[in-house]
Amino acid sequence: MQAGTITIHNPLNPVVLRNIREAFDAAISEAAERRQGYALPFETEARVARHIVEMARRGIHDRDGLRNAALSLLPH
Repeated sequence: MQAGTITIHNPLNPVVLRNIREAFDAAISEAAERRQGYALPFETEARVARHIVEMARRGIHDRDGLRNAALSLLPH
């Protein structure tokens, strides 16, 4: 198992948790800018959050990697 991997025995490393939160905030902020200041629907924000957590579970732990993964879900 890769160091820092999120599992049932190691649910959230504090650094990974911070990166997840920061990646989510950055992705939502960038998405709002793309939408000329309009916020994403709640359902879309929830989908972005789930995707970021899933990517963290798969081993992507850096903020920018998680943000980019989240933005890949959204139309440009």
